[in-house]
Amino acid sequence: MQDLFRRYKDKQCSLEEQEEFFSLLLKAENDDTLRRLIADTWNEDHPSWPQDKSRADSILRGILGNRAGEPPPATPHPKTPLFSSVRQGFRVLLFSRWAACFFCFLLIYALTYRFTHHHQPTPIQLSPPPTVAALTQPADRCITLPDGSKILLHKTAQLDYLSGFTAKTREVTLHGEAYFDIHRDPRPFIVHTGSIRTIVLGTAFNINASDVHDIVITVTKGKVKVENGKGDFSILRRNEQLSVDSARLQKLQVNVREVLAWKKSWLLFNDVPLREAMDSLAGRYHLSVTYVNAGAQHCPVTASFSGQESLDQMINVLSKINNMDYVIDHDAVTIKGDACK
Repeated sequence: MQDLFRRYKDKQCSLEEQEEFFSLLLKAENDDTLRRLIADTWNEDHPSWPQDKSRADSILRGILGNRAGEPPPATPHPKTPLFSSVRQGFRVLLFSRWAACFFCFLLIYALTYRFTHHHQPTPIQLSPPPTVAALTQPADRCITLPDGSKILLHKTAQLDYLSGFTAKTREVTLHGEAYFDIHRDPRPFIVHTGSIRTIVLGTAFNINASDVHDIVITVTKGKVKVENGKGDFSILRRNEQLSVDSARLQKLQVNVREVLAWKKSWLLFNDVPLREAMDSLAGRYHLSVTYVNAGAQHCPVTASFSGQESLDQMINVLSKINNMDYVIDHDAVTIKGDACK
């Protein structure tokens, strides 16, 4: 590489050697050597002569045009070694700053060619932005306990309990607000909310324990017994409400519909007569209900509906529990079937 460089400066390279020299320029491993040779050429002590810009540009265009520079026109300046002969013009220019610039141009061309044709960078793969999960509001949900009791949990409420209860009691712990529809069972059903215990045998009620320092129990049917941590207790019946903490028990008469507005869309039927369930639907959808067999209205049904079901779907579920049929004609519903045994 170094020898070819010197021979090229002295214009002593054959055509084959020139091709070899330019081939070496394109190889990455020769970059450091080429930089060093150019730096050495730049730092050499070369004579400099005044030069007319038009003549220098003419000679440089000849070099870049891959042909020898043409001899400069006659000049009134005295002869100098630079213009002693046309054959020496190329050599003198090569040793001048113009020649150094020319070799810098060659170096830039070689590096550009190498990176453009031999080291194409791999396109950056832009991954799509991460999908952000949509924030959804917690929803009410209904669960059925091992004894058949149905619990409607309000939003983030939680209920802890043993999977099979015990032989003597059914005990659960509530965090938040929930509506209870308790299945009748000889074992007492006990709800723990902090230091407060609510004891029932078979009834429906709502407990709001969102604030453990002020727990509110509302009864919709039947009755419950509520105890605080000091042994005080109170008995609640339908449409009664109790606000209780560790220091006091305060009973109120309330409008149950207003208290339970959060569960308005839900319908829970836990071992109730078919007539009671159908009356609930009739009140909500302004229906009239008749029974072909009067005994059918006493058959027990257990079901829960979130309010997203259609009227036809709900009536279908309630009637099929006891293998009955039904007909809906506008706002009139007819239940067909035998009395349950």
